[in-house]
Amino acid sequence: MLLAVAAFVLIVAVFTLEFMSFGGAFRELTLRSPGVCNTLPLTASAEDIQIDRNRSIVYLSSLDRRALVEGENIEGTILQLDLTANPLRAIPALVAAPPAFRPHGMSLYRMGDGKQRLFVISHPPNVAHTIEIFEQQPNGQFLHLGTVRDPLLLSPNAIVAVGPNQFYIANDKGATNILQRIREFVFRSGLSTVVYYDGETMRVVANGLKSAVGMGLSPDGLKIHVAETLGKRITNYARDPVSGALRFLNHVPLEGSPDNVNVDSDGTLWIAIHAKLLDLVRHFGDPGHASPTTILRHSEGISQAVLVNDGKDISAGSVGAVFDSRLYVGSITEPKILVCRLR
Repeated sequence: MLLAVAAFVLIVAVFTLEFMSFGGAFRELTLRSPGVCNTLPLTASAEDIQIDRNRSIVYLSSLDRRALVEGENIEGTILQLDLTANPLRAIPALVAAPPAFRPHGMSLYRMGDGKQRLFVISHPPNVAHTIEIFEQQPNGQFLHLGTVRDPLLLSPNAIVAVGPNQFYIANDKGATNILQRIREFVFRSGLSTVVYYDGETMRVVANGLKSAVGMGLSPDGLKIHVAETLGKRITNYARDPVSGALRFLNHVPLEGSPDNVNVDSDGTLWIAIHAKLLDLVRHFGDPGHASPTTILRHSEGISQAVLVNDGKDISAGSVGAVFDSRLYVGSITEPKILVCRLR
């Protein structure tokens, strides 16, 4: 009996240590700054950032996610920053938001005639997740065109648009019952999926992913990069532009748990990293507990930490995007973005 108890205690201790190690409890960070960084205050957090490089505009997925965590009934919007303006000022990017709009991941798509569409994941309360589609008007603002719903939108987190009505969605969860939830989050089983919408129907094109939370599209449109938070890796797929099918290429292991992915015009990946997941969890419950923010630059097979912040300047950093030698960093919870001049 004593032997059995000792074995059980040992198993629990080993599991606890492994869980803490995975969550970054024992990880020491070497802080790094890419250059001079300034804070731009906002009225809500910007979990995702998209850049219109032709018009020098930054778009922000704006929602008071701290209030949402605390159970408040709130709505959000999309904001824009004109990067040619001084000082920078966040103004509305939408003509009007759809009802109960709670934006998450988003993606810009430029059509053949030069018009742009904006695709945004929304999590309206007490109903199914939606994809909201907007089209840019002559004055630069986006008009709501329509809504896409589908049972395969289990827990949409990231989106990549590849056509005027076509897109990929990363579901960060795949569990449909309590046992699967335990497998997915405690034992980090790969139940997450990527689904493709061809303009009429939605289907799964990749599965077995460990919490797919970010996606990026290569400049030629032939490769999809998927960030797996619980896999601590980027998974790359070759994309068939006709059928939308994805073919596995390779894994890129990372030191930390990735979030959103932005792709430069030259194919460079800018990846937000949660180096300490346990601190992130604590930060959700306690705003005073900082969660470190890391931004990686990945190019030609090499990953380099460009920004490593202990969370004092910006906690829970979820996205990094670069334009004109400046890095723009958004957060899940913090009502601000960090703007850093790259050396």
